[in-house]
Amino acid sequence: MAITFENIYKDRVIDNLQKIIKTSVPAIPLLYNEHRGQESILIVPSSDTFIDFHSNAHIRQYATIISYQLQRGTDYNKQSHIDRLTSIAEILKRLLFNNKNYEVSNINQWYGGNVSSVEYERDEDDPEIARAVLTFECNVNEVIS
Repeated sequence: MAITFENIYKDRVIDNLQKIIKTSVPAIPLLYNEHRGQESILIVPSSDTFIDFHSNAHIRQYATIISYQLQRGTDYNKQSHIDRLTSIAEILKRLLFNNKNYEVSNINQWYGGNVSSVEYERDEDDPEIARAVLTFECNVNEVIS
């Protein structure tokens, strides 16, 4: 007997994060496997956690890492590099806050979305590379039929 299911993490969370981010910052490449170029955004699934259940559904929390990477070029100085890095992180935080309860065609995709942390880091092997690493968490009701 075949099991029917919906790939909720990809369909409701990751695909919608991609749409939201690409709409607001279309000039920055959005990738899934590795950073490339002078700047890029990487989306990586992090965790899928059971929260609670009801008679025909359960609530799951999904955590996704959104990593913005910037490689300093010759036209960047310390101030503009930090400004660009923190500005993109702030744009992403505001964008995700504005979509904390996300629907498509009146169908709830997630709710309670929040950026629980932002960590700034320098690449250990290449000090010209800096990252803002955001952790986005949201809840999804998964109906079991």
